Amino acid sequence: MRAVIKAGPGPGCQFVTDRPEPALRPGEVRLEVAAASVCGSDAAFFDHGGAAGDIQMTFPRTMGHECAGTVVEVGPHSYGPALGTRVAMETHLHCGECWFCRRGDGHNCERIDLLGVAVDGAFAERVVVPARSCFVLPDEIGSKTAALLESAGSAMHGVLRSGMDLAGASVLISGAGPVGLVAAQIVEALGARRVVVVEPNAHRRRLAETLGAQAIAPDVDAIAAADSTTRVRGGFDLALECSGAVPAMQAALSAVRREATVVAVGLLKVDLSIDATETLITRGITLRGSWGRSIWETWDKLSALVVSKKVDLEGLITHRLPISALPHALELMRGDAGKVLLDPSLPDGVGRA
Repeated sequence: MRAVIKAGPGPGCQFVTDRPEPALRPGEVRLEVAAASVCGSDAAFFDHGGAAGDIQMTFPRTMGHECAGTVVEVGPHSYGPALGTRVAMETHLHCGECWFCRRGDGHNCERIDLLGVAVDGAFAERVVVPARSCFVLPDEIGSKTAALLESAGSAMHGVLRSGMDLAGASVLISGAGPVGLVAAQIVEALGARRVVVVEPNAHRRRLAETLGAQAIAPDVDAIAAADSTTRVRGGFDLALECSGAVPAMQAALSAVRREATVVAVGLLKVDLSIDATETLITRGITLRGSWGRSIWETWDKLSALVVSKKVDLEGLITHRLPISALPHALELMRGDAGKVLLDPSLPDGVGRA
């Protein structure tokens, strides 16, 4: 089959037309990939390979993890979606048996595998995945748009991790990439009074504003730019850091009020240095990390918001390309592109917008 593979450490990847399909083992299903979306992790793996969290990429590896498709083959002893079922993938492949899985934290499974990192991924015509990791799609969500549910779920999980009732809350979001833009829609749908998005890219600020958020550049005082209630309280009730930039995290910690919550969603690549007493303890700040998506609470709540049209995923897609065009997709992402889809049904060659 056609696929994009990472043959070993170092920059680049290979597009091949003769990749053997993975064997189908008990408990697994084979999907015909409808679309796979490209994210920042794919850019990092393209540039040098490496690790995602504690999981080291193994080679050769078919890349890609954000995907949706249709079940075309069911392995023995597979209890899950039947042939012909449209599904999206939870890419944190959990064992279902460890202590974390049994208590409902399968996204942090102690034996976790990651699709496209330690298991062959979805930048291909077909992919083999555990049946238990498939999310059956509502009729109202198209198969190609559903490829965005995984990354959008990171935003949903971050909001849920805050533990806050957002009715009447003021929320600061760092980063207007796809995750930040979805987060802005979610908190508004859940009743936030004011949503301010901090983003250096002017094009992405405009995207945030089309979704109803107030968007500002990083050099603007976020508290001063917010409403009078936020200023009187001394800052925002909640901050969601979705960019993975250390200065953005530091700014978010400074922009929330006393007894507020800050959730780290974006992956920080370097150490974060903070004065715990000054920043957290005396101000009563709650700082929480958010990893992946709760299985299946995140998926159920997010898909309900998409079905009700309170969250628009289709509007985040700016480019659709063949799977052979991954390098071009990554170039687009470094500019003003929103979400880029790789679609196996498109012919190889020059991609199209």
